[in-house]
Formats: sequence, C-alpha cells, structure tokens
Amino acid sequence: MKKIYVINLLVLLLVLGACKKDEQLNANLDAIDRNQSAKTELDDWLDANYVVPYNIEVKYRWDAFELSLSKDMTPPLESQVIPAMQTVKDVWIKPYEVVGGANFMKLNAPKQFVLVGSPEFNGDGTITLGTAEGGRKIVLYVINDFDKTNTQKVKQMIQVIQHEFTHILNQKVAFDPAFKLVTKADYTANWNIPSLAEARSLGFITQYSRSNPIEDFAEMVANMLMMGSYEYNNIVNALPADPQTKLRKKEQLVVEYFKNAWNIDFYQLQVSVSAAIQATAPVILTHSIGPNNVYTTFAASPTTDAPQSADYLAKWTTAKTALSDMGFVLTKYDMTFKANNRMTLRYYFTNGAGTTTYYGDTDYLLNFTDQDAGLLTLDPISPQPSGTTYSNMNFIKNAMTASDAYIQGTAFHLDWGPGLPDGAKGAKGATGAFYKVGDNSSYLLGTLN
Repeated sequence: MKKIYVINLLVLLLVLGACKKDEQLNANLDAIDRNQSAKTELDDWLDANYVVPYNIEVKYRWDAFELSLSKDMTPPLESQVIPAMQTVKDVWIKPYEVVGGANFMKLNAPKQFVLVGSPEFNGDGTITLGTAEGGRKIVLYVINDFDKTNTQKVKQMIQVIQHEFTHILNQKVAFDPAFKLVTKADYTANWNIPSLAEARSLGFITQYSRSNPIEDFAEMVANMLMMGSYEYNNIVNALPADPQTKLRKKEQLVVEYFKNAWNIDFYQLQVSVSAAIQATAPVILTHSIGPNNVYTTFAASPTTDAPQSADYLAKWTTAKTALSDMGFVLTKYDMTFKANNRMTLRYYFTNGAGTTTYYGDTDYLLNFTDQDAGLLTLDPISPQPSGTTYSNMNFIKNAMTASDAYIQGTAFHLDWGPGLPDGAKGAKGATGAFYKVGDNSSYLLGTLN
C-alpha cells in the first residue's frame, strides 16, 4: 500500500504541475516569512561592527530552531545586544587583532552569534552558558543578565567565548596529543560532583576540565586568558608539586600550540586581554567586595606580609606580646565581607604549643562616606552577636587593644595594595589596603579573595 501511495502521489504532483495559471496568488507571503524584518538602528550597528568588517552575523531575533527544542529559554532583550556585542568586540576580537594581526579574526572567527536571554538548564543541575557548533556558530546565553560595567559579568561572558573559540581553533588545527596524557587517569564524566579544590589537586584548572581532554584544553586557554597571569600564577604556585607540575606542562602545551599553529604569543595575548577588561569594566575595589562579588575576604599575617606599614606592624606586635603574656600566640586576622556593608573581623590565635587554634570575632559596619572614592570608617556594631567566637573576642579584648584602637573609627581610604600591577586589579590574590586618610604610609595590608 505504501508503494502505491507514493506512486499515486507522484502522478498527482505531475498532473498538478502541468496545470498552469497566470493569475496572481491572493496571499501575503510577508506574513508567512517572519525572517524578513525592516532594518532598525540596532541592525545597522551590527552591520557596521560585525557584518561588514568580519562577515559575522549576530542573530538576536528569536528563532527556536537555532536552539534545543526540548528546553525552555528566554529571548534576549534588544537593549542588551549592543552593550554585550560591543564588549565582545573590545575584549575578545580586538586583543586577537593586536597580537595575531588584523586578518586573524576575519579568517578564524565563527560566522554567527546567536543570542539567548536566559541560560540553558540541564538535567544534571548544571547550566549551559555557551556552545559552539561546527566551527561556524557560537550561542551565547544569559544575555539579559549582562552588565557591561560589572567585571564579573564581562569576564563570565568573554570566558565562554574564549572557551568555545578554542574549540573552533582546535577543529582547524588539532592540539598536541601529549596534552591528553598529562592527567589521563583523572578525567571523569561526573566532573561536576568533586570540588574545585579536588580538581586542582589533580592538575586541572577547573572542575569542568576533568570532563575530557578537549574541554580541558579549552578551559586552560579560557582561564589563563581571563584570569590573567597574576591570578593564574598565584593559583598554580600555591599548589603542591605534583599538580603544579601538571598544570605547568599543560600551560606549556597551550603556549606552544598558539605559537606553532597560529603564530600568536599567548602571554602577550594574555596581557592584551587583561588590559581590555580593565579598560572596559575597571575594577573599583569598594564596589567589588561582598557576598557573590569579586572579593569576599581580606586576609593578613602582619608579621610576614610585605610591605606591611611600620605603623600598624608596631600595633600588631604590641597586641601579639600582650596575648603571649596570656599564654597564646597571635598568628593572623581576616575580614569577611557580608551583605549590607557588614564585615566580620576575625583574629586567629593558638595555644602556646600551637596545637589548637581559636578565633575571636567582632562584627563591623563598613561606614562609607564616599564609596566611589573608597572613604570609610570601620565601626563595631552594637550589640555584637553571641556565640563562642564572640566570647573568645571578649576574652582577648584587652590584649588586642592596640590593634583594635588602630582599626576602630579611623578614617580609611580603601584601595589596591602598594605597588600592585594594573593586570592584578580584579584578580584573586591581589593585595588591598586600608590607608589612613592623610597618611598613605600607614595602612592595613591584606590579600583579597
């Protein structure tokens, strides 16, 4: 029956095809073809910045067939398109042109970006922030949450592109198979379950790196570029010898790949990307502290941290001596930045033998008089919370008088630490300082993470 149906259908089509009429069809084809839309100022901008110079289409009008039909997603807001794509041009395209030459991106960039307002939610609890298809298309998600002035948002979006673009480059020129052997035994399909700390202890820069060597290579490229040399080196150098050696080997293979395959100095590209991020979304330290922000902690060991100011070091030494007279050893302190400009200052001290560590906490208000300029005082809140760590602080309060008197109520200027290079601003492990207003030689120095 099926065969007969096909034959009869073909006969019918031939008969219909032989019937020719010259009358005009009474149909509005524009209503059917929704892809034909009048050009807007946004389209003109995309033409001028992407189509003409790079032959790249940026598709922002909703087309579900570009995406997974089994997932619920949100269209991008048109008001978000230019801020996002200007950032893509400034932070992704331009650095490659500076280091790789004017034609590098014209020859190698994907020919289409598809923009999606929301993330793509996956069944395993993860979300997809970007995909690359066949070396021709990159899908960018979460466009509606993008903020060009927010360093974290800029880094997140460009890191997705760096990752996906690495796949495109690898499809054109494969990376050295030796890369697959560096951490061969530790790839896993369940990469999202073990912690980041575990991943790094095995020689992976991220958890996702553990999924397979192809993703590992792309994660190395994306993270080295977006972290910058300062943050990346701080992370690697803090690891034990074995994972440090593995990551340095992967780094070497990445650098050699870009030089041999594309004649690009990867370290210079890293510098160019860091400069572009700082120019696009300068990191203002006082707007970068707090929960879910760039920095959540400020940690210091005044006896060993350099260059610690002589003024505060003298106060710390006085407190350390007083605590020693009570039979304890003062080791360090940190600040944890919380919501609503709250901060917990914690002193760390041990018993005389160093076998038990105790914590003494005080909660403060970061009382900004000019947040953009970083002007503030650190004022203890009243009443203080209850609990063991707050009771411990009451126990050592008299011993810590010299340090507390320096910190409490003093007019400070919060800024980057002395001599910090520009490329380190916004990086994990950068130093910050609370400078006494009117005396920049007197300050609290700490490491930001």
